[in-house]
Amino acid sequence: MARPRLGWLGPILVGIGLAVGAWGAWFMVHARPVAGAEIDRIAIDDRHALVVREEAGGDRAFLELRNDDTVVWQALVPRYAGRRGAPGIAWSPTAVSVRVIRDGHAELFALSMHDASKLGGMRLAPDHGPIAAAADGPVTLTDHARSYEIVAGPDWHQLVAIDLASGHALWARELGPAPVRAGGVSGEQVWIDQGAGPHGYAVRTGTDSGAPRTVPGETHSPL
Repeated sequence: MARPRLGWLGPILVGIGLAVGAWGAWFMVHARPVAGAEIDRIAIDDRHALVVREEAGGDRAFLELRNDDTVVWQALVPRYAGRRGAPGIAWSPTAVSVRVIRDGHAELFALSMHDASKLGGMRLAPDHGPIAAAADGPVTLTDHARSYEIVAGPDWHQLVAIDLASGHALWARELGPAPVRAGGVSGEQVWIDQGAGPHGYAVRTGTDSGAPRTVPGETHSPL
């Protein structure tokens, strides 16, 4: 059965501060760069996990899909923007997105969950200057239908929602200069803890939805 065609390479929604960015070369497991130490791990289910490894002797990263101790696929990406406790990964049954940093800006790369083939990528917050690469707080939130990307600069923050199936940007919200302390997804609401306290946004439209109604917990779906 043919793998479904995704829209990561197609046009994204206009007017919300995103642009299609260039993406670099992707390499599979036999490429010359060598994977080093593990720097992040995101469980998918009891057996599968997405693992991020540093590039030995370099500043890029390897993203792996693992089935127990078996590497299903491996791809080389630019510098990883996430960290333990604040992942830069979102996934659905068909696609994986990974937050990376290139030339001082935040970008989103996308791979096929099936075989790590390149689906595309985009630059986040192109209307802003360079990001604060060492910013505290969350990087990527997800409900496995969409990713919610928190992009931080020296005096600005932006929240961007991306549809994982199509690769289309759905909406963006300017969050202002206050540091983002935490965030999560609960039902139809994505929430950001910033400034005076947590505030929620509708996952499909980005409209204000008030304070979070519940303390969210992330759930995982099998491949």
